Order: sequence, then C-alpha cells, then structure tokens
Amino acid sequence: MTIATLEKKLKPLESPVDNELLRWLYLHLPPRPIKSRKMHHNYSEAVRILMRESGGLDTHNRTAVDQHLSAVIPFIEAYEKRAFAIGSATPEDMLRFLMEQHELSQYDLAKELGGQPVVSQILRGKRRLTREHIERLSKRFGVTPATFYPAGTTT
Repeated sequence: MTIATLEKKLKPLESPVDNELLRWLYLHLPPRPIKSRKMHHNYSEAVRILMRESGGLDTHNRTAVDQHLSAVIPFIEAYEKRAFAIGSATPEDMLRFLMEQHELSQYDLAKELGGQPVVSQILRGKRRLTREHIERLSKRFGVTPATFYPAGTTT
C-alpha cells in the first residue's frame, strides 16, 4: 500500500487540529512511547515547562496544552513504571534496561561478556551472568553489583 492510498483511506477520519500551539506540540513532541532516558528527560522537561507556563495563556491555548498533556503524560508514566520497578526485575531485565538507557547493542557489550552470542544467551535467559560479568557490568554502568542479582539472593 502506498502512502497516497493510505492517506486517501484515512482522509474521511481526519480530525484537523485547529490550534496552532497544539499542532506545533504534536509535531515536535508527539504522544508516543518513551524509549530512552534522554527521551524521558526531554518529555518530562517539556511537561514541566507547559504546566508552569500554561497559566499565562489564553483559554484556547490553555485548553490545547491540557489536551496535549493528557496525551503525553500516560507515556511518561508507563516508562517510569517500567524503568523504576526494580524490585521484581530479573538480572536480564536490568541488563536490557541499562542497555536501552545507554543506547547499547549486544555487540557493544560483547567484549565485556565474552562475545555477542553470550550476550544474546544472557538476555534470553539461556545463560546466567557470572560474578565476573556482574563486576564488569556494574563498573560499566556505575551501579552496585546487587543490581544484577535476582531479588532475594545474596553474593
């Protein structure tokens, strides 16, 4: 399907944005899932600014800001629930999360963990992190080694 065909099919469902501020916000800070710490920071900062400054706007623009906030805030909340729910996270979850936050691929950790296939096996739960892996990862990410131990276990 081409973009033109898709546009033609969606045109009858269109709901034009009649507010210039809202159009700008949707273009530059579109409501979408938050995927990294940097994106979370940017969206959170935008929300803080919008909330602080919206009191000085006219009713039409204040309504536009409120509408945008109601679309964006659920994505911030979802990211925070996932990112900060450490208690129930597995070592693999923590590694995956830290890789995402630092925008790293499996290849980026291959040297420290013994090769890309080892990283893949660890992330899939087919192989456990060794004490040596944990020491290297905790240094790389600047976290305590306990971050990579399952809840309820000790070293």
